Amino acid sequence: MLPAALVKLSKPGLRQTLQTLILPVLTLGLLSPLAAQTLHLINEYPATSVTAAADLQFAENVKQLAAALPSGSLTVVTEQEAQNPFKGSAQVSALSEGKVEMATLFAGIAGAADPFFLLSSLPFTVNSFDEAKALANCAQPAVEQHLRKLNAHLLYVTPWPPSGIWSATPVTNQASLRALRIRTYDDNSRGVFEQVGAHSENLPFSAVPAKLAGGELNAVLSSGDGGAGNRLWDQLSNFSAISYAIPLSYTVINQDVWQQLKPEQQAQLSEAAKRTSDVSWGQVKDRIEANYARMREHKMTLNLTPAQEIQDSLRNAARSQVAAWQQKANAGDIVGQCLKGSPQ
Repeated sequence: MLPAALVKLSKPGLRQTLQTLILPVLTLGLLSPLAAQTLHLINEYPATSVTAAADLQFAENVKQLAAALPSGSLTVVTEQEAQNPFKGSAQVSALSEGKVEMATLFAGIAGAADPFFLLSSLPFTVNSFDEAKALANCAQPAVEQHLRKLNAHLLYVTPWPPSGIWSATPVTNQASLRALRIRTYDDNSRGVFEQVGAHSENLPFSAVPAKLAGGELNAVLSSGDGGAGNRLWDQLSNFSAISYAIPLSYTVINQDVWQQLKPEQQAQLSEAAKRTSDVSWGQVKDRIEANYARMREHKMTLNLTPAQEIQDSLRNAARSQVAAWQQKANAGDIVGQCLKGSPQ
């Protein structure tokens, strides 16, 4: 119905003209479905990395599920690597403050805000993906509780392939271990490598290329996956598979944004997240060999059985570091519930 002021217009011709122009607009507004809401998902890793690939799959899952929600469905747009305006710990604050709706946060980055999130990257604590998944499932209620303190809601976790040492020269003994100027990815890994005599610097991956180019680093602690995605082989031609940890990345949505969504929209994201998680855990083992193949194609030397003295040195340092983390993170309960013990 037209507003009364328009109905009372004295000139019939003008009234008819206005009706012709306005009624279709009003009708369109009543009959058209609500426009899809767009959510932005940031990740500082490149599209070839395991977590960025998972994010792309998540966005596709959300798109497929949108067919069941023609009115008010959601769309996810990923912003990866250079497209992501936030780097390192700035991603955590951007998510918490609502500057971005969603983020995929590496455990080491989230751990800078709350050391509890370093649980998944504790050195030499899990020995297989089955153990890593069991730990993630056991710890999920506690993880969700800690995420709420960051004004975040957990959607899914993505496992990384085991972390190893990328280096300019082979790491064959303790002397070569001490000669490392290595990028590490959280406080625990920084502490472990410092204890064995290496120069260790905790850095987000986005800071690594410039440090390598400037000669400030000669090694990087990373999975073959993350490193291959960033083409570390241009400067670092050796990889030692020390199986340091199987860390996780957490894909989260701002809690305020989550609460403002309709139940059917929350269900859309939750189902897309479940599908993404299932694929990520199911395919991560296959990525390891694919990563190694890419590294060999680029003339890298892979040491898949590092010297025992290197393993022993790192594991000895890890024991004290895990104990220090447990006290710092006030995580005695979770360790007792979800972990079998300290590094062996």
